[in-house]
Amino acid sequence: MLPMRALATSAVALVVTVSAPPAPPSALPDAATILQRSQAKWQGLTSYQVPVTVAGSVRVAFISVPVHMTGTQYYQSPDRQALHLNNPPSYARGLGDTLSAMGTPQTWLRDYAIAAPVTQPHGKHTAYVLAGTPKRSSRVKSMTMSVSATTYVIESITFAYTNGASLVVTFLHHAGISQYRLARSATVTAHFPGYSGNATITYGAYQLNQPIPASVFQQQH
Repeated sequence: MLPMRALATSAVALVVTVSAPPAPPSALPDAATILQRSQAKWQGLTSYQVPVTVAGSVRVAFISVPVHMTGTQYYQSPDRQALHLNNPPSYARGLGDTLSAMGTPQTWLRDYAIAAPVTQPHGKHTAYVLAGTPKRSSRVKSMTMSVSATTYVIESITFAYTNGASLVVTFLHHAGISQYRLARSATVTAHFPGYSGNATITYGAYQLNQPIPASVFQQQH
C-alpha cells in the first residue's frame, strides 16, 4: 500500500498530465517559402516550348461558338512566358495575352502582396491556398492560387479583375513528363465583359532547355 504522501504526489501528477494543453499544431510555411519551394522544382530548367491545342466554346451575347485552336507556349527562365495561338478568331485573341500575363512563382512575390496561407483539402491531398493583391495599379483586383502541399506544383490560379471579370486556370500534372512536373493539360474558365468561355488546353511534347528568340516574348498585336 502506498503511503499518503506518495498517493498525493501521484494525484497531482495525474491532474497535471490530464490538464496539460495539447501541443500546438506545426506552423504553416509562409507564402515566400511555399513559392520558393515551387520555384525550386524547376531548378535546372532554363526554357521550354510546347505545342498546345485549345478546345472549348466561347459565348458571345446569346451565341455559343465552338473553339478549336493550336499554338505554342514558351517559357524562358527566370520569368518570361508567352502563348502564341495560330489564327485565333477575333473573340479569342485576348486569350494568349491573358494567359501570358499570369506570371510565375518568380514574379508573384514581386508583383503581389500575399497573405498568410491557409490549407484546404484538394482531391486526396492537402493544398496551400495563397491570396494576393497587386502591389501596383493593375486591372487585376486579386489573385488566389492553390499549391500542392506534397509536390509544391501550382494546381490552380484564379484572377478577379477590377471590371468584374474572372479567370480560373486549373492544371493537371503528371510526374512522368520530366523531373520538372510540367503540366499535361489545363482547364480555363473565363468570364469577361462581352464574352465568356470554357476551354481545355492540352500540352504536347515539351522541348526543354533550347534557345528561344527574345522576339517570342514581345507583346503580340
